[in-house]
Amino acid sequence: MIRKLAFGFIGFGQLAATPAMASDVAGTNTQAAGAGSTQSAQATVGLIGGAIGGAVSPSAGPTPGGAGPAGATSFLKTRDSGLSGGAGDKRFGAWLQGVYTSIDNSQAGLQFDGNVYNLVGGLDYMVNDKVVVGLALGYEALDLTTVYSRGTIESEGFTVAPYVGFALNKTWSIDATAGYTWLSYDTTRNLNATRGTFDAERWFAAANLNANYAFGRVRVLPKIGVLYLEEEADAYRETGTNATSVASTTTKLGRLYAGGRVGYAFDSVMPYAKVIGEYDFEKNAAVSIGNGRFSNDDEVGAQLGLGLDFYGSNTVSGNVEAAYLSAGRSDLEVWSATARLRLKF
Repeated sequence: MIRKLAFGFIGFGQLAATPAMASDVAGTNTQAAGAGSTQSAQATVGLIGGAIGGAVSPSAGPTPGGAGPAGATSFLKTRDSGLSGGAGDKRFGAWLQGVYTSIDNSQAGLQFDGNVYNLVGGLDYMVNDKVVVGLALGYEALDLTTVYSRGTIESEGFTVAPYVGFALNKTWSIDATAGYTWLSYDTTRNLNATRGTFDAERWFAAANLNANYAFGRVRVLPKIGVLYLEEEADAYRETGTNATSVASTTTKLGRLYAGGRVGYAFDSVMPYAKVIGEYDFEKNAAVSIGNGRFSNDDEVGAQLGLGLDFYGSNTVSGNVEAAYLSAGRSDLEVWSATARLRLKF
């Protein structure tokens, strides 16, 4: 999920050798912050997409034997079998989602590990049976330990993101979101002897094509989508030992993904398995880390997950999921746990 770090590395024994080397390590911290923030951005976009992806997903048809509502796999809509998303008087919805992500990058010379926390909520309105519009607000926090610089990176950010969904026919729907995030960072290195603070801003856009098929109690929910984001970090001046000035940096990611979920619908819950393949068509280039080695530059990866949708009433629905987000990514372990809750009124 997270891109491998695109930066150079100065060995521990060299950290205090010269101001130039200190500058290199400080710049490394800035780019590492961007790499961790990329993971956080993808988590935020994923939460919004998870909430709205099925908002206007048309019914897969009546379900024989009462195997839950035909649209039960849609988080934003829990509806009676065969009814359109706008059926009834409940056209407003409020939702809240959170995700905890654990990151461990083990490539020699570029090691770091830590956690990302994301909380996103939204309010939306079903304009008619085929269209939903809404606004999401998000908070994120990043906490990394950077082995390469004997330091840490911490950040906080706030996001605003409008979104929209459209039903295309009885099976397919599309959704889109775009947003902006304000961020502030605190970094340390040299065992906390050197510190820095800087601000950053990020914008992103994402769109998905979703489907909802029912085969008796079996649900098949394919998805294909695209995500693009850019984060610009301000230049800053460190304080403390070997303090140096650090230039501004830009982190980019363009990603195509495709896959979906397969579940088995009981009367009020649906356990499922998820597989999503990823291709990164744009990202920061890999760079030399010495001795003829370069930072990892995987363009292809995958997400694997297990989850549970619940839809016990037409007012409350939700989801829990655990996922491995770095399949096929070298020297990287990324795990996540997600919870969602939806109220209609």
